[in-house]
Amino acid sequence: MRGMKTISAVLVLGLLALSAFAALPVSAQPKKGPALDRIIVETRATGEVAVGDVATGKLDLYEKSLSPTVYAGIPEDWKQNLKLIKNAGGCWELTLNPVHDEDKPYIVTVMGKEYFNPFAIRKIRFAMNYLINRKYLVDEILLGGGQPMFSAVFPSNPASKYFTDIYEKYGLTPEGNEELALQMVEEAMQKAASELGGRLEKRKDPNAPAGFWWYFDGEPVTVKAYIRIEDERHEQGLYFANQLEKTGIKVERIEGNFLKCIYTVYLANPADYEWNIYTAGWGSTGSSVFVEGDIAWYYAPWYGWMPAYEMPGWWEWQNETIDQLTMDLLLGNFNSRDEYFDKMRKACEIGLQESIRVFTVETWDYFPVNKQRVTRIAYDPVTGLWSKWPLITADTPDHVLRIAVESQQAAMYTSVFNPIGGFDDVYSHAVGRACYDEADQMNPMTGEPIPYRVRWVDMEKKYHMENGERVGDLEVPLQAVIYDPVANEWKRVEEGTKAVVRVTIDYLFSKYHDGTMGSMDDVRYAIAHAYEWSSLDEEGDPYYSEEYASSVAPVLELIKGFVFVDEDTIMVYGDYLHLASDNATFDFYVFGFAYPWHVWEAMDWIIVHGGPVSGNTYDWYKVEGKEYLDMISPAHTEDLVAAVAEMRNRGHVPDCLKDTVTVVKARARYTAAELFAKKYGHFFISDGPFFLKEYNTQVPYMILEAFRDETYPFGPDYWYNKFTLIREKIDKIEAPATAQAGNDITVKIYVTEVEEFPEEKQVPSEKAYVYVTLESPEGKKVFEGVASLVSPGVFQVEIPGSATAGQPEGSYTIRASAAVSETAAYAEISTQEIILTAPPVTETPTPTPTATPSPTPTATPSPTPSPTPTATPSPTPKPTNWALIGGAIVIIIIIAVVVLFVMRRK
Repeated sequence: MRGMKTISAVLVLGLLALSAFAALPVSAQPKKGPALDRIIVETRATGEVAVGDVATGKLDLYEKSLSPTVYAGIPEDWKQNLKLIKNAGGCWELTLNPVHDEDKPYIVTVMGKEYFNPFAIRKIRFAMNYLINRKYLVDEILLGGGQPMFSAVFPSNPASKYFTDIYEKYGLTPEGNEELALQMVEEAMQKAASELGGRLEKRKDPNAPAGFWWYFDGEPVTVKAYIRIEDERHEQGLYFANQLEKTGIKVERIEGNFLKCIYTVYLANPADYEWNIYTAGWGSTGSSVFVEGDIAWYYAPWYGWMPAYEMPGWWEWQNETIDQLTMDLLLGNFNSRDEYFDKMRKACEIGLQESIRVFTVETWDYFPVNKQRVTRIAYDPVTGLWSKWPLITADTPDHVLRIAVESQQAAMYTSVFNPIGGFDDVYSHAVGRACYDEADQMNPMTGEPIPYRVRWVDMEKKYHMENGERVGDLEVPLQAVIYDPVANEWKRVEEGTKAVVRVTIDYLFSKYHDGTMGSMDDVRYAIAHAYEWSSLDEEGDPYYSEEYASSVAPVLELIKGFVFVDEDTIMVYGDYLHLASDNATFDFYVFGFAYPWHVWEAMDWIIVHGGPVSGNTYDWYKVEGKEYLDMISPAHTEDLVAAVAEMRNRGHVPDCLKDTVTVVKARARYTAAELFAKKYGHFFISDGPFFLKEYNTQVPYMILEAFRDETYPFGPDYWYNKFTLIREKIDKIEAPATAQAGNDITVKIYVTEVEEFPEEKQVPSEKAYVYVTLESPEGKKVFEGVASLVSPGVFQVEIPGSATAGQPEGSYTIRASAAVSETAAYAEISTQEIILTAPPVTETPTPTPTATPSPTPTATPSPTPSPTPTATPSPTPKPTNWALIGGAIVIIIIIAVVVLFVMRRK
């Protein structure tokens, strides 16, 4: 759970006799809130237009990272005005639709007509991993702006080294293996044809790429590929379509923008069979050292954004094994480092085998920023401007920041603003989070959670092991309570209840944008709301969301009780424990207060009772026949305003607050929200450093105004003094161009320490952690080691002759990564080729020949069949640390896995 806090530090001055102090100087209160006074948010249809506008001063920055191809052709004088901030937190993958009738493994029936779906066959889906030449995508389409990616684990993730042997097991390489892919598809199609009794057949066609097409019931087997047009995924999609047609399967190329593709692929029933392939792209909004979040997000039906989006009644691919493994990982159900890695590797391998998502590349893009105007901008070294830090730290000479998001349609965003089912695209998330504060943030240097609107006071752990499971030994006090969503009341925990962990958390409350003061009531409500909407009290319970419950209910099951200590302190008892990180354990137990309870109650009201003005029915999520609740929609705001007016007139107090909130206090809150919404035309009321002052749906544009209330806990300089952002940059690798197998090789790496925030400066590095590998032409690791500092900025490692002795000749790769520490959240990487030659052959005298009997003929071995993925687990890795820095390609910033809940669609 995630939350937010605020310090209540208002100094109320009494009325003093003005005449007595009129001549005395007055010292102003320190300014609260961000350095900027205003952010103006506009839209641009293309990155090319946006880059020109940033370079010429019409925009200060573009809230989208762009590939190197966009910058390649811009004028030199434009380049002089730009600071390019890297984003290594994106990836491409091909989402495949595996739908089939329940009783027919290959067939999909739509309106009485049967279709053959080749992607219902796992072997064909898996074969796509070989059909794709990822090196071609990186070199020719991205012009070097990325690296090959084989699974949900980002290759620039420090933990990626623990998964590379899985790829080696299946023979996955950047170049792919087209011949093997065609063989596997042929075998799978022939098997299906034999089972379908002649309905599936080949028909020769000299014009077909394969010389034939597959036909089903007399019609060509055709799949629909939805290909995004806004970026280079367009070229990737066309390339893949051409590759797929080499198997004899026709491809209908449907080229569309975000809105067209998303509504067809994710917000429609896969059983409608409107699509087979989607060129998906993802962006991270923060970095994390923990890899389990990515694996669950991309592969697990219970957790991630899979086709069908867990809509009741829609067909959805299921895999109970991967669900259980990822649930264990996210809920801390592991008792050792080996078990942790073993479950992650098993889940990753199953995801690869199933290939509902076929990963192709990790992308390296760049955000354009006008360096003549924008100063002191903090950003995530992995994800760049997608994190919260840029908009709350940046400044300009006039304290106004003009930015743009990408939009090719009338709507400014493709996602709505609502705290449960909204903020689902990177643009609404990036802009929206400038207006609300989470309880904690990811530290951009370490990739671990840090307190933001909370203080982590202390933690106690006490448990023993029983049959391989943790059993809590902490007594949960009798004054602890838990919310009962059926009885709609707080209840004392049962006597004898025990827990594994107890955390104590202080909240930093402040005023919300409507002027109401945050309090523990907002936390109480947030906790009760989670229980209410994840509990099916009875059939047809209107306060229940199956989709919400699927991810929240398992979390709540691990919580044993709450003790509300005082007006800003809470103790939480539970059984969740992250063995590797106390910060991650604290983060799990934090419930937020980003939105005041009366705003939540208004949203609940129109979802349960319908819109008082419009009569519309609402939902937290995109549901057929209902309005997708949007706090900034004028029409939805009208219903929300009517709801708070009705609750005020009724003297309504939520059940969970009946012991702490009076009718008078409740009415005051409802009135404050109503006045705010009528003044600003929306219901997006939160507690962040900016508030939404103006939103024009016609132009469209937004104006975010700084929230200067004196109760806000942070001033403009707070984050400048809080942390320093440093990265290690590899300037060059010095090694011989050739070396003889069996001889030692000396490698020097020249590294510069670069400070990015709060000031910009560079010095020769003396503290970098430099990790070096030597890889064979097939990508197998021949040597690994840590380079030592020999002089400021120079690190050296010796590759011993024993590492290369017996290795075949060829072009090998020296790969060096440099990070601020061994367990940092990111690293920069550089590679250099070295030719390994065979040692000279020593001639020996030729012996006198003797008669030898002729050999006995032996049977020629049959060809090795194509590999079919199996569920056999790989050996458990034996890492020396939780997050050693892994390999990558070309100089990049390594992403340290996307933190849970931060992935967003692009």
